[in-house]
Amino acid sequence: MGEVMDLDQKKMLKEMKEKRGFVLDFHKILIEEDLEFLKRYEELISTAYARQRNLSKKVKELVFIAALTALQADKSHIGAHMKVAIENGASKQEILEVLECIFPPCGVLRFMNGLHAFKETVTTNRAQNTQRLSKASKQKTSEEG
Repeated sequence: MGEVMDLDQKKMLKEMKEKRGFVLDFHKILIEEDLEFLKRYEELISTAYARQRNLSKKVKELVFIAALTALQADKSHIGAHMKVAIENGASKQEILEVLECIFPPCGVLRFMNGLHAFKETVTTNRAQNTQRLSKASKQKTSEEG
């Protein structure tokens, strides 16, 4: 992925980030290696996932978390959908319950993979939010003093 992107590639990458809330490594590879294929892929994803239809963005993200966990996807891919789910109103408990629901039909290994993604994503987000709040509080205190 060392080549310089042209304007079409940059535009596509920006649109994907805005639509999804994230861009994965395989998107970046395809954008450089086969932009036409990626465009067709995006049309399908837009119809099934990104475009607002009957399910809310939060519900779609929870469905994706379940499906990706059941398929034992890479933790970073599962985590990307967890972050977007949280941004769209999903609670930590809802995401955990989704993972717990896939345990009986899919087994402990897939559940554990999802749980590791959960820990990395939710714990990291919580720690970052705590740091931001702490920093803002300290700044406010120093401004008042």
